[in-house]
Amino acid sequence: MDDKLIVYPNVPTYCSGYYKVSQSAATSVIPTTCLAERLSDIDHELYKNCSLEHLSAKEEIMLLHERTFCSDMLTARHLRSMQKFQDQNKTEVFISHSSVDLAFSRAIATDLMDAGFSVFLDDWSINVGKRIFEKISTGLCESKALIMIISKDYLKSVCCTDEWGAFYGKALHDKSCVIYPIIIDDSAPPALISQIKYLRFNGDEYASALSILLRSLWKQFSK
Repeated sequence: MDDKLIVYPNVPTYCSGYYKVSQSAATSVIPTTCLAERLSDIDHELYKNCSLEHLSAKEEIMLLHERTFCSDMLTARHLRSMQKFQDQNKTEVFISHSSVDLAFSRAIATDLMDAGFSVFLDDWSINVGKRIFEKISTGLCESKALIMIISKDYLKSVCCTDEWGAFYGKALHDKSCVIYPIIIDDSAPPALISQIKYLRFNGDEYASALSILLRSLWKQFSK
């Protein structure tokens, strides 16, 4: 269909018309984490329906269609990001996160790579058998941007403190290095970081916060 998607305003069986839109137009404005959250919500709704049977047949079919669409989009994004990740030969953005927040970190890493940035994410960047400290040190040295995914678990992590502390020291001497604190719960940033403008990625704010973050990164790396 020439890279076009057929979009129905309802389940195709019950529709007399449809729209043709480009695939990029249909997917680029939906953040990865929003897709994942919607997929989880649909699964919960379908699971609840198994016992309560509160959905009509039409509603259940609509949810199943939407689930397939969200799942296919997520899979395509992750595969595309993993391919880009394998092809990158340098690191621009280091993502510092708690292991508890890995799912969120993967989502934002996917969105950043989708926007054209090369990232360091320990879950993807460190292969089995490699020395963790050496790989993290290399990632911090190469990167010009540090994204701090701040949460209660992040603030309790000694490893996370070491990461942002090392990059903070680097940024003091290299003004081209920038720290981007993002907060994903009701935590406050560390004292040294509180002087830096931060973003909150809570709930419905994710899409707008991601847009602001991407604009800041594009501005930084276009210099």
